[in-house]
Amino acid sequence: MIDLSGIMGIPLLKKSRFTGSYKSLRYILERQSDEEKGERLAAVFWIGENCYDATPQEEKTTQWFPFDEEGLKAAQEWLNIQAGNL
Repeated sequence: MIDLSGIMGIPLLKKSRFTGSYKSLRYILERQSDEEKGERLAAVFWIGENCYDATPQEEKTTQWFPFDEEGLKAAQEWLNIQAGNL
């Protein structure tokens, strides 16, 4: 189970992306912003041993959440659902 409490939060994500893994699931959480959609949290996961850059884009799945503590909790829940499907 992925548990991000006490490890990281929105202040960290304002400065850099966060990477992690659970079994064969690899994931990244990062802030993204654009003029149209504003600031949001991107949660990206893929399965396998390769790092983000070595994994083909079509093997990655991305979901966006609000860039706040509630969005971070929702991203954690979403990642746990994905991990439960392994």
